[in-house]
Amino acid sequence: MKIILAGSAGFCMGVKRAIAMAHRAAENSEGTVYTYGPLIHNPQELQRLAAERIVPMEETPPEPNSSVIIRAHGVTPDTLEKLRKDGLEVLDATCPKVSSIQERIREYSLNGYAVVISGDPDHPEVMGLLGFATGPAFVVETVEDVDRLPVSGKVLLVSQTTQDELKYEEVRERFLARFPDGCALSTICSSTHMRQSDVRRMVREVEAMVIIGGRNSGNTKRLHAISAEAGLPAFQVETADELPLDQLRGLSTVGVTAGASTPEWIIRDVVKVLEAL
Repeated sequence: MKIILAGSAGFCMGVKRAIAMAHRAAENSEGTVYTYGPLIHNPQELQRLAAERIVPMEETPPEPNSSVIIRAHGVTPDTLEKLRKDGLEVLDATCPKVSSIQERIREYSLNGYAVVISGDPDHPEVMGLLGFATGPAFVVETVEDVDRLPVSGKVLLVSQTTQDELKYEEVRERFLARFPDGCALSTICSSTHMRQSDVRRMVREVEAMVIIGGRNSGNTKRLHAISAEAGLPAFQVETADELPLDQLRGLSTVGVTAGASTPEWIIRDVVKVLEAL
């Protein structure tokens, strides 16, 4: 079996940075280092972090004067202020690309714009972005949602950094058709662009796709959806143990990619099993 591994598979810059900050904090502390929510969307890597005393504070109440890592998704300004008022040492690992969107939302909102975010309303990045709006702010998932927006006048559109590029373009076109004077920014990050471009190219070269990543990882789910929409057998797995070997055995070429929170050691394990088929 020939395995084609996407060059973009695995940790993105923002996740690498957040994990590195957490490791440094743990090395410089004798106590537990907390993260505001799970640091990444990968249960296996979270177990490894827990072994190094890096745990989500939502599962364990923080000790006084503890360090708390803000994950790459970011948080609202109110959340940041509360953590500091609680006496915690805040280490902000918000991805710089997310921070840039936060500042644009704040800037446009202060200048009288209503803010529209294209994304998953339950995703922590989107919930954090909403907190930077000082006026009306809305989340849309579909083009139909754009039609239902209760706004007029000056309107800003941004996207969650990990949105499907083609779907965001549809939302953007509908937004500009309804708000010709609106401002629509391109805020999908370059890492997301590369992953999705790799998959759209790979599906023309392989017989099936294996997408590695946590089941709660939105960007991993989108890679799976793009593969499935191409009409290929597409399998999302968290580890090599979940590979559907009976369905993959006998294929000549299989593509492999992974979400932005998938560690390299899991990717290596999956590729090793596939190469042995």
